[in-house]
Amino acid sequence: MTRMKQALRGQLTNILFLVLIVAAALTIYFLSRAEDGETAVSTQTVTPAVSAATATPSDAQQKKSASRGVPESVFTTYLATTEAFTADKSRHGSRDYTLTYGESPEVSATLRYEVLEGNVSSVEIDVPLPGEYKKKGSTSIEQYLYENAGKQTQAISDALSVILSDLLPASDAEDELQLSSVRYWAEQAMLLKKAGDDFEDTLGGYHFLAYRSEEDTQQTLICVLYLT
Repeated sequence: MTRMKQALRGQLTNILFLVLIVAAALTIYFLSRAEDGETAVSTQTVTPAVSAATATPSDAQQKKSASRGVPESVFTTYLATTEAFTADKSRHGSRDYTLTYGESPEVSATLRYEVLEGNVSSVEIDVPLPGEYKKKGSTSIEQYLYENAGKQTQAISDALSVILSDLLPASDAEDELQLSSVRYWAEQAMLLKKAGDDFEDTLGGYHFLAYRSEEDTQQTLICVLYLT
Protein backbone atom coordinates (compact mmCIF):
# COMPACT_ATOMS: atom_id res chain seq x y z
CA MET A 1 0.00 0.00 0.00
CA THR A 2 2.80 2.37 0.88
CA ARG A 3 4.53 1.61 -2.40
CA MET A 4 1.36 2.38 -4.36
CA LYS A 5 1.01 5.72 -2.65
CA GLN A 6 4.62 6.55 -3.39
CA ALA A 7 4.16 5.57 -7.06
CA LEU A 8 0.97 7.66 -7.29
CA ARG A 9 2.74 10.65 -5.76
CA GLY A 10 5.57 10.25 -8.26
CA GLN A 11 3.12 10.19 -11.15
CA LEU A 12 1.29 13.27 -9.85
CA THR A 13 4.60 15.05 -9.46
CA ASN A 14 5.55 14.21 -13.04
CA ILE A 15 2.17 15.36 -14.33
CA LEU A 16 2.42 18.65 -12.42
CA PHE A 17 5.94 19.17 -13.67
CA LEU A 18 4.80 18.48 -17.25
CA VAL A 19 1.88 20.89 -16.85
CA LEU A 20 4.23 23.58 -15.59
CA ILE A 21 6.56 23.05 -18.56
CA VAL A 22 3.67 23.24 -21.04
CA ALA A 23 2.28 26.36 -19.33
CA ALA A 24 5.69 28.03 -19.41
CA ALA A 25 6.11 27.17 -23.10
CA LEU A 26 2.68 28.56 -23.95
CA THR A 27 3.40 31.71 -21.96
CA ILE A 28 6.66 32.28 -23.84
CA TYR A 29 4.91 31.60 -27.19
CA PHE A 30 2.07 34.07 -26.58
CA LEU A 31 4.46 36.72 -25.26
CA SER A 32 6.62 36.42 -28.40
CA ARG A 33 3.53 36.68 -30.62
CA ALA A 34 2.39 39.80 -28.77
CA GLU A 35 5.81 41.44 -29.19
CA ASP A 36 5.82 40.61 -32.92
CA GLY A 37 2.35 42.12 -33.28
CA GLU A 38 3.39 45.35 -31.56
CA THR A 39 6.47 45.59 -33.78
CA ALA A 40 4.36 45.11 -36.94
CA VAL A 41 1.84 47.73 -35.84
CA SER A 42 4.63 50.14 -34.99
CA THR A 43 6.24 49.57 -38.41
CA GLN A 44 2.94 50.07 -40.24
CA THR A 45 2.30 53.27 -38.32
CA VAL A 46 5.72 54.78 -38.97
CA THR A 47 6.18 53.74 -42.62
CA PRO A 48 3.33 55.82 -44.13
CA ALA A 49 4.55 58.87 -42.26
CA VAL A 50 8.03 58.43 -43.67
CA SER A 51 6.61 57.80 -47.15
CA ALA A 52 4.44 60.88 -46.96
CA ALA A 53 7.33 62.98 -45.77
CA THR A 54 9.45 61.65 -48.61
CA ALA A 55 6.74 62.13 -51.27
CA THR A 56 5.78 65.67 -50.32
CA PRO A 57 8.89 67.45 -51.64
CA SER A 58 8.68 65.44 -54.86
CA ASP A 59 5.05 66.44 -55.42
CA ALA A 60 5.84 70.06 -54.69
CA GLN A 61 8.77 69.98 -57.07
CA GLN A 62 6.59 68.49 -59.83
CA LYS A 63 3.98 71.21 -59.37
CA LYS A 64 6.66 73.87 -59.43
CA SER A 65 8.20 72.56 -62.66
CA ALA A 66 4.87 71.89 -64.40
CA SER A 67 4.26 73.86 -67.59
CA ARG A 68 1.16 74.44 -69.64
CA GLY A 69 3.17 73.98 -72.83
CA VAL A 70 3.67 70.69 -74.63
CA PRO A 71 7.15 69.11 -74.83
CA GLU A 72 9.27 70.66 -77.57
CA SER A 73 9.46 67.37 -79.47
CA VAL A 74 5.66 67.21 -79.61
CA PHE A 75 5.47 70.79 -80.86
CA THR A 76 8.08 70.32 -83.60
CA THR A 77 6.33 67.14 -84.74
CA TYR A 78 3.10 69.11 -84.98
CA LEU A 79 4.81 71.80 -87.10
CA ALA A 80 6.14 69.13 -89.45
CA THR A 81 2.77 67.43 -89.93
CA THR A 82 0.11 70.16 -89.73
CA GLU A 83 -1.97 70.69 -92.87
CA ALA A 84 -3.40 74.07 -91.84
CA PHE A 85 -0.27 75.86 -93.13
CA THR A 86 3.32 75.13 -94.07
CA ALA A 87 6.14 75.57 -91.56
CA ASP A 88 9.75 75.70 -92.73
CA LYS A 89 12.57 75.88 -90.21
CA SER A 90 14.70 78.97 -90.77
CA ARG A 91 18.01 77.27 -89.94
CA HIS A 92 19.25 74.13 -88.26
CA GLY A 93 19.18 74.26 -84.47
CA SER A 94 17.02 77.38 -84.28
CA ARG A 95 13.49 77.81 -82.97
CA ASP A 96 12.44 80.11 -85.83
CA TYR A 97 10.05 78.99 -88.56
CA THR A 98 8.60 80.63 -91.65
CA LEU A 99 4.87 80.00 -91.91
CA THR A 100 2.97 80.36 -95.18
CA TYR A 101 -0.76 80.23 -95.78
CA GLY A 102 -3.01 80.63 -98.80
CA GLU A 103 -2.42 81.53 -102.41
CA SER A 104 -2.87 84.71 -104.43
CA PRO A 105 -2.05 86.38 -102.18
CA GLU A 106 0.15 84.15 -100.07
CA VAL A 107 0.66 85.25 -96.46
CA SER A 108 4.00 84.72 -94.74
CA ALA A 109 4.69 84.96 -91.01
CA THR A 110 7.57 84.23 -88.67
CA LEU A 111 7.13 81.82 -85.78
CA ARG A 112 9.38 81.95 -82.73
CA TYR A 113 8.94 79.88 -79.60
CA GLU A 114 10.78 79.52 -76.30
CA VAL A 115 11.27 76.47 -74.11
CA LEU A 116 11.38 76.12 -70.32
CA GLU A 117 12.40 72.79 -68.74
CA GLY A 118 11.81 70.99 -72.02
CA ASN A 119 8.30 72.38 -72.58
CA VAL A 120 7.11 75.22 -74.81
CA SER A 121 6.77 78.35 -72.66
CA SER A 122 5.80 80.98 -75.24
CA VAL A 123 4.77 81.19 -78.88
CA GLU A 124 5.26 84.33 -81.00
CA ILE A 125 3.96 85.01 -84.51
CA ASP A 126 5.13 88.06 -86.49
CA VAL A 127 3.16 89.09 -89.57
CA PRO A 128 4.46 91.86 -91.89
CA LEU A 129 1.65 94.27 -92.77
CA PRO A 130 1.09 95.93 -96.16
CA GLY A 131 1.29 99.67 -96.61
CA GLU A 132 -1.93 101.57 -96.03
CA TYR A 133 -3.61 103.59 -98.79
CA LYS A 134 -6.57 105.69 -97.66
CA LYS A 135 -7.49 106.76 -101.18
CA LYS A 136 -7.50 104.98 -104.52
CA GLY A 137 -5.52 107.75 -106.16
CA SER A 138 -5.80 109.10 -109.66
CA THR A 139 -3.35 106.84 -111.50
CA SER A 140 -3.74 103.19 -112.38
CA ILE A 141 -0.72 102.31 -110.26
CA GLU A 142 -2.17 104.03 -107.20
CA GLN A 143 -5.49 102.27 -107.72
CA TYR A 144 -3.71 98.92 -108.03
CA LEU A 145 -1.71 99.52 -104.85
CA TYR A 146 -4.87 100.51 -102.98
CA GLU A 147 -6.81 97.46 -104.10
CA ASN A 148 -3.88 95.11 -103.55
CA ALA A 149 -3.36 96.42 -100.00
CA GLY A 150 -7.03 95.74 -99.25
CA LYS A 151 -6.76 92.17 -100.57
CA GLN A 152 -3.55 91.61 -98.64
CA THR A 153 -5.08 92.90 -95.40
CA GLN A 154 -8.06 90.56 -95.78
CA ALA A 155 -5.76 87.65 -96.57
CA ILE A 156 -3.71 88.40 -93.44
CA SER A 157 -6.87 88.48 -91.34
CA ASP A 158 -7.92 85.08 -92.67
CA ALA A 159 -4.43 83.62 -92.29
CA LEU A 160 -3.99 84.91 -88.75
CA SER A 161 -7.28 83.41 -87.66
CA VAL A 162 -6.39 80.01 -89.15
CA ILE A 163 -2.80 79.97 -87.88
CA LEU A 164 -3.63 81.06 -84.33
CA SER A 165 -6.63 78.72 -84.11
CA ASP A 166 -4.46 75.76 -85.11
CA LEU A 167 -1.10 76.67 -83.60
CA LEU A 168 -1.96 77.95 -80.13
CA PRO A 169 -4.11 74.97 -79.01
CA ALA A 170 -1.39 72.65 -80.34
CA SER A 171 1.09 74.25 -77.93
CA ASP A 172 -1.21 73.75 -74.92
CA ALA A 173 -0.52 70.59 -72.90
CA GLU A 174 -3.51 71.15 -70.64
CA ASP A 175 -5.94 71.17 -73.59
CA GLU A 176 -7.86 74.00 -71.93
CA LEU A 177 -7.35 76.75 -74.50
CA GLN A 178 -10.77 77.51 -75.98
CA LEU A 179 -10.98 77.91 -79.75
CA SER A 180 -13.55 80.69 -79.42
CA SER A 181 -11.11 82.69 -77.27
CA VAL A 182 -8.28 82.22 -79.78
CA ARG A 183 -10.48 83.47 -82.62
CA TYR A 184 -11.47 86.46 -80.51
CA TRP A 185 -7.79 87.24 -79.94
CA ALA A 186 -7.14 87.09 -83.69
CA GLU A 187 -10.02 89.49 -84.35
CA GLN A 188 -8.81 91.94 -81.74
CA ALA A 189 -5.27 91.80 -83.09
CA MET A 190 -6.49 92.78 -86.57
CA LEU A 191 -8.31 95.80 -85.11
CA LEU A 192 -5.01 97.41 -84.10
CA LYS A 193 -4.50 100.35 -86.45
CA LYS A 194 -1.07 101.88 -85.83
CA ALA A 195 2.33 101.23 -84.34
CA GLY A 196 2.16 101.22 -80.54
CA ASP A 197 -1.41 99.90 -80.36
CA ASP A 198 -1.75 96.73 -78.32
CA PHE A 199 -4.25 94.23 -76.98
CA GLU A 200 -3.89 91.99 -73.92
CA ASP A 201 -6.06 89.27 -72.47
CA THR A 202 -5.68 86.62 -69.76
CA LEU A 203 -7.67 83.42 -69.74
CA GLY A 204 -7.27 80.88 -66.95
CA GLY A 205 -3.51 81.39 -66.66
CA TYR A 206 -2.92 81.91 -70.39
CA HIS A 207 -1.68 85.38 -71.29
CA PHE A 208 -2.09 86.71 -74.83
CA LEU A 209 -0.48 89.89 -76.15
CA ALA A 210 -0.82 91.48 -79.58
CA TYR A 211 0.77 94.75 -80.69
CA ARG A 212 1.91 96.61 -83.79
CA SER A 213 5.51 97.69 -84.22
CA GLU A 214 7.26 99.68 -86.92
CA GLU A 215 10.83 99.54 -88.17
CA ASP A 216 12.07 101.35 -91.27
CA THR A 217 8.47 102.17 -92.30
CA GLN A 218 7.58 98.45 -92.22
CA GLN A 219 4.81 97.69 -89.76
CA THR A 220 4.52 94.24 -88.19
CA LEU A 221 1.70 92.64 -86.22
CA ILE A 222 3.11 90.58 -83.34
CA CYS A 223 1.05 88.03 -81.40
CA VAL A 224 2.46 86.24 -78.35
CA LEU A 225 0.98 83.52 -76.15
CA TYR A 226 2.66 82.99 -72.77
CA LEU A 227 2.17 79.48 -71.37
CA THR A 228 3.86 80.02 -67.99
